[in-house]
Amino acid sequence: MWVSKIHHSVKALAALGAVVLTACTSHSAVAGNSAKIYYSDARYIQLIEPQNSGISVEENQLMTGSYGEKKFSGESWMLLNDTTVHMMLFSSMGNTIAELVYTKDSLAFNSKWMNAEKMKPEYIIADIQFCYYPASVLQKNFDAAGFTFAESQDGDALHRTLFDGKTAILKMEKRGNKIVLQNLLRHYSYQIESEIKE
Repeated sequence: MWVSKIHHSVKALAALGAVVLTACTSHSAVAGNSAKIYYSDARYIQLIEPQNSGISVEENQLMTGSYGEKKFSGESWMLLNDTTVHMMLFSSMGNTIAELVYTKDSLAFNSKWMNAEKMKPEYIIADIQFCYYPASVLQKNFDAAGFTFAESQDGDALHRTLFDGKTAILKMEKRGNKIVLQNLLRHYSYQIESEIKE
């Protein structure tokens, strides 16, 4: 069980997009394969369909990170398999702040506290895929978009880097139960610490 709870909960996904408070439930839904993710100003990728992931992950997490001068820390739950990418963000009272669901046919974001029109859930999904999906699956997707993807192992640390030409724009390091992602172009970063199951 995590000791740390939500701090500044409305900013918990600020590192992944602009967050705006709203008094009513906000909902966004699009066809999953229609979303474009501009990892650089000139090039974009499309999301990888879940059935191509080849993984099965379900875990509780502690997320911390930054977007410019903004900081966030919060608890989340994530499910990744061959049918979905499903993520939920919780308040310190256990209430759901936001829910994100991506399937072959749709991408939906729901929140009572975040404006779905200002959030870009497709970018959150793309970052999750960059951290968790197999290198071979990512490689094919990035090659098709004109990016260069590299993966290396250094002891117990797994490193991934995405290049636009010779410029590194996205980096990820996984060591043990911790993942650190840095978007060097958009100036955000976050750490995902998975709960260790006893």
